[in-house]
Amino acid sequence: MLYAFLKLIFRITLRVFFRQYKVVNRHLIPKKGPLIVVSNHPSTFMDPIIAASLLKQEVYFIAKGTLFNTRFKNWAMSNIMNAIPVYRQQDNPSKLKQNDAIFERCFEFLEQKGTLIIFPEGTSINERRLREIKTGTARIALGAEARNDFDLGVSILTIGVNYSDASTFRSDVWVNIDEPIEVKEFKEAYHQDAFKAVRALTEVIRQRLEKNLIITEDDTEDEFVQQIEAIYKNQLIADLDLDPKEHAFTLTRGIVDAVKHFEEMDVTRVETLKGKVSSYMTQLGELDLEDSFLAQDKKRKRNIFRDSVWMLVTLILGFPLYLYGLINNYIPYILPSKIAALLTKDEEYVGPIKMTSGIFTFSLFYALQTYLFHQYLSPNEWWTLAYALSLPISGFFAMGYWQHSGKFLKHWRLISLFYQKTAEIGSLLQQRTAIIEILEEAKVEYFEEK
Repeated sequence: MLYAFLKLIFRITLRVFFRQYKVVNRHLIPKKGPLIVVSNHPSTFMDPIIAASLLKQEVYFIAKGTLFNTRFKNWAMSNIMNAIPVYRQQDNPSKLKQNDAIFERCFEFLEQKGTLIIFPEGTSINERRLREIKTGTARIALGAEARNDFDLGVSILTIGVNYSDASTFRSDVWVNIDEPIEVKEFKEAYHQDAFKAVRALTEVIRQRLEKNLIITEDDTEDEFVQQIEAIYKNQLIADLDLDPKEHAFTLTRGIVDAVKHFEEMDVTRVETLKGKVSSYMTQLGELDLEDSFLAQDKKRKRNIFRDSVWMLVTLILGFPLYLYGLINNYIPYILPSKIAALLTKDEEYVGPIKMTSGIFTFSLFYALQTYLFHQYLSPNEWWTLAYALSLPISGFFAMGYWQHSGKFLKHWRLISLFYQKTAEIGSLLQQRTAIIEILEEAKVEYFEEK
């Protein structure tokens, strides 16, 4: 009962925490076990929440043993998170013998048509990489099938989770689901050589995950890809007439693939482009500007002054509602960030802590505010209901207003710079035009070769 309630709460919270929560191929998810779900692991507790929320059935997690190192953590992980500990050599060698019993427990769980969630990378690091896939998933799946003469029907579902920024409220996440892997197809290979069968199944899992992830080689390449996205992604969307929400993952993946392609074909050309992009982005940062303010909209001729005036009008008209939303939502909004800062310095934990603590801060404050309003200010229940409904609505408005005001200030800064630093702005526009020309040429070549 508690598990079902928490799942419902987290399903709602995920929709609130992320601005865009996109799930591709949800229909491929089996409705019952025996099933093993495997996912990449960039965000320690956010990934399990997302994976579990996608499944109708109750699930159990395989988690590293260090998360069970106190009595309270052991109780919470076992009874609330449905987690099963696995011990690693680097954590506690003395407990490695317990893993045999854990594997036995997993076999029995799958034989009871249960669903397990495993993160085969073993560790959580917030980066666009896929680390080495451990063999534990394949060993559990093949071991369970071998005990049942490969008639159990275990399948493995791979899920690729891609965050724009897992630690930030109202960021984006794209979840890609692939066709289930039928473990019984490895029966002959297992009987011939169990070790090779485990390695082969592990390799299939790796390939499935890799296919559904945005993967960069290192931090340098990742930074370059993000810069290209900032400069060129919106133009690609317009040129190819794509829906930005539907194709955000595909476009980013395409940019990564194109960068890798040209690095292999003409590394000098890529390094030259990197230098131009880096210089352009550095000058933008020094002037406290964003590339989007220099971009030209192909659908209409941009007028910075007219846009800024319109933004000012909307800010003036919306200020009363912004103030109302700010007063009613500031404390429950800011507390999760403070709590996360106090509890951890690890980026992988920040997002989940913010989201989880936000469930409590907003629930408690909204309940208290509604109660006080009803007790001292409300003439009847309808006014109380209207006030309660206004709290989240005004909160989202206040956040949008704050972002809108930030864009307005940068618009006016750009206008002032046009007059104060005409040469610098002209240089930036020339640099941007040169970069776009290089990218356009590369796009044509890439599509012709593909």
